[in-house]
Amino acid sequence: MIEAETQQVLGRAKNAVQEYLIRKLLVPKIYLEAEWGGARVDVLAVDRAGVGDVHVVEIENYLSQPFRGYAGIPDERTIRELTQIPGHYKYVALATDSPECREFNPNAAVGLRVLAPDGVGRVGLLVVDFSGPNVLVEEKLKPERFRSSKEVINLADQFVAGHTANWEVRDEPTAAP
Repeated sequence: MIEAETQQVLGRAKNAVQEYLIRKLLVPKIYLEAEWGGARVDVLAVDRAGVGDVHVVEIENYLSQPFRGYAGIPDERTIRELTQIPGHYKYVALATDSPECREFNPNAAVGLRVLAPDGVGRVGLLVVDFSGPNVLVEEKLKPERFRSSKEVINLADQFVAGHTANWEVRDEPTAAP
């Protein structure tokens, strides 16, 4: 797959994850390719119109690769880096065009690798399936809430105030009398 095609497919994966979060969250503000907490994240969502929990998603590219074995899925480096990024809920989205992804069921070893070092929080696993005519997102491992802090809340408030969301619910403007 050439670079331009890969970029298009990964862009579609970000859009599919965005749609997943729109359905899952209550009135989120969603940002694509956000600079967040000193890192670049593929998808960032702040729930409840920008004042709720922070959801961070990193997308791993498994396009044009066999989706067998699952031993190294998701990448341990991605998990380690993701647990350091501020946020309440964190996900790795596995973008794949292999029909085998439908049978992916994380085993206990994967479940342990995606836990926060102190056990409070677990990285969720999503599969972004390009093997059919429509892009599908399936939650394979539900995330668990990471610890919150005043810093995460302040960072979210500053970010929402200073950035335009890729997707948000907007009120209809009122007509001037």
